[in-house]
Amino acid sequence: MKKIVLSVLAAASLLGATSCKDFITETPISNVSPAQVTDANTYVNGALNTLVSDNMFRYGQFPNLWDYDSDDSTGPSWAYGDIGAGNFQSYWGIDTGWSGPYVLIHRCNFGIAQVSALSMDATAQKNAIAQLKVLRAWAYFQLVRAYGAVPLFEKSVIEGTAPQQPRAAVKDIYAFIVNDLKAAETDLLPAATALVGHPNQTVAKSLLAKVYLTMASGSLASGQVTVLGGPTYRMTAGKKILLPPVALTHAKTVVAGLDGLNSADYFKLARDKAQEVMASNAYTLFSNHTDVWNVANQNKGEHIWSIQTIVNDPLYGNEISMFRIGRINTIGEIEGGWIAQSDHWYRLFEDGDQRITDGVLHRWKMWGGVHYYPLSDSLVVKGTDMSASAVAKRAKYGYLPTDVASVDDSHVARLRKFEAVSDRTVSRSNFNYPLLRYPDVLLIYAEAANEANGGPTAAAIAAVNQIRTRNGASTIGTMSQQAFRSFVLEERRRELALEGDRRWDLLRWGIYLPVMNALDSDENNVVKRRTSKHLLMPIPVSELNANKLITANNPGW
Repeated sequence: MKKIVLSVLAAASLLGATSCKDFITETPISNVSPAQVTDANTYVNGALNTLVSDNMFRYGQFPNLWDYDSDDSTGPSWAYGDIGAGNFQSYWGIDTGWSGPYVLIHRCNFGIAQVSALSMDATAQKNAIAQLKVLRAWAYFQLVRAYGAVPLFEKSVIEGTAPQQPRAAVKDIYAFIVNDLKAAETDLLPAATALVGHPNQTVAKSLLAKVYLTMASGSLASGQVTVLGGPTYRMTAGKKILLPPVALTHAKTVVAGLDGLNSADYFKLARDKAQEVMASNAYTLFSNHTDVWNVANQNKGEHIWSIQTIVNDPLYGNEISMFRIGRINTIGEIEGGWIAQSDHWYRLFEDGDQRITDGVLHRWKMWGGVHYYPLSDSLVVKGTDMSASAVAKRAKYGYLPTDVASVDDSHVARLRKFEAVSDRTVSRSNFNYPLLRYPDVLLIYAEAANEANGGPTAAAIAAVNQIRTRNGASTIGTMSQQAFRSFVLEERRRELALEGDRRWDLLRWGIYLPVMNALDSDENNVVKRRTSKHLLMPIPVSELNANKLITANNPGW
């Protein structure tokens, strides 16, 4: 991939700034002034660069905010002791959840103002502005879900916007996001002609469907969702015994700020927008799970929009793969892989589902020995289980009787999707973190159609079965509205694991607190207990000190 370089964006975009006041002043950062830039792509590329910066995806602290805090994610206590245990303000990267999106927003506002003033081809100009609007909408979508009411900068300060703004209402932020995406989808290039990694027409439509679904489920006044969860272990004679997840039904609650919206209308909007993406035939599912996560298939097939990276590059590489699957050292051992999935998550799948047979690391070298996961394969590993399935497992994974495992934070479900890099030996590799994948769209459609139609339609069931068939799982048939709603959320949990969705899915359905508290703490002693303050992230102290129009932090912080 060609490196994207921007030399003229303002100090508003300087990385590391955390308050609106600190990074709102727009002055050139090189000897090239904005007036000398006549290529609209320069401004778009500058905004896109924010995604791969150290304020967002370069070191992983930004996506870690999404992935540490869920019922499924687990790992060592030193890694999970802050965000993972609900101690949000103790996390070293907590402020990036705020500063990263606002840097992107201010780059987009600045770019929109500059591109609008250029004398250029009208179609290209509209496309560039539309890309910036999609990026701005995506940034506000991250902010409003994480913090609720936040300052809304509709225009650049060069157009007269005051550098300090009060918090806008949640509904107003969502309305702004929707308006940006609706305006953008008509002016963006189709996927087939857009630049790789850039927002295109179906990116806007897919994101809009996801926004509509969030508004719909968040505002739904009542309903129940059944989640597989509950306690993860019991102690017997001083030994930790893993427990299977059990079905627990939770009553949903309305997301603060979305009350009063007509959820039925937004479910229909989400259904119809997702169906537009499906009807476009711009994206197709790969035939099996392994192909999805082949580095050669980046930006192809079902990958709608992903972070663009360069392996072992100081600016365009990232540490996401190292954190989630680990790098390989000179003697072939894994180092890293601290963010993984729990035993409960592993048990959500049928035995032959490729998302665990091929999608989970079953055998690896570490600490001078060979280790395996899950512990439930112990009889297979030791060779005492001689059933056909056990023999097949030994052949597939290469288990040997000397391999070892235990119930601890090193023997967890590491996801092999994060092996989709060119070089496993480096810390900063080229994992293209998915911002939107086609299975997400299919599941948005299925969920929205179920709610809009009072139960699952044949098309909604077929959308889910596309994903399940691709992964070698059994297909599903007709079920009740509540059962299908619950199944779709569980399928999202299976398919989109560690892709930054689980926390938001629990929050938008208003079941985050009961689901987390039903766990109490997981098998690795990661505390999952939560209170109402955890429904929103804390606003950075630096922002509170700098912006006099924000008079208090979120409740409880």
